[in-house]
Amino acid sequence: MRKAKRIYLLLLLPLALFPLSCRGLIKEAFKTPKVRLIDVALTSNPLHDPRKPWDFTLSLEVDNPNDYPLEVAYVAYSAIIGRETVAQGEHREEIRLGAAGLTVVKVPFSILPASFVNACRDSLLGRKVTYEFNGSVGMRAPMVGVVRIPFSKTGGFDPVELLRRKGFGIN
Repeated sequence: MRKAKRIYLLLLLPLALFPLSCRGLIKEAFKTPKVRLIDVALTSNPLHDPRKPWDFTLSLEVDNPNDYPLEVAYVAYSAIIGRETVAQGEHREEIRLGAAGLTVVKVPFSILPASFVNACRDSLLGRKVTYEFNGSVGMRAPMVGVVRIPFSKTGGFDPVELLRRKGFGIN
């Protein structure tokens, strides 16, 4: 009787480990989509109550290089300029990205006005703007569930030099 239990447990072990081994295969077979911002639309009136968050809708062009469609369960993000967190939020609606092609996705985005003004002031005084855009995307994968994929983009620029290049004469 004891041998039968051991054999039964040995037969169940591969079934228990199967979902864990699939997670590695999914990450190896997955190609990261490229995202490009194509439009920004203001969806709230900041003049109505200037202290409330400014709501925008971002239109993103997502290029899925994979030969299969992708199901996005959620997107969470934060945007930092200098030391100020100027935006953060989540988009919890399902998004379907077509296989091997471009899909335009509309995502809500809110900016915190007090933080944004502070970040702009600090950036102009310091003559250097640094930014970070961090977050994660939850991809729905068969047999595994939702796989969290983090993303991060950092950079910086000189706002005075940028204005000079655009034709504004600032000394």
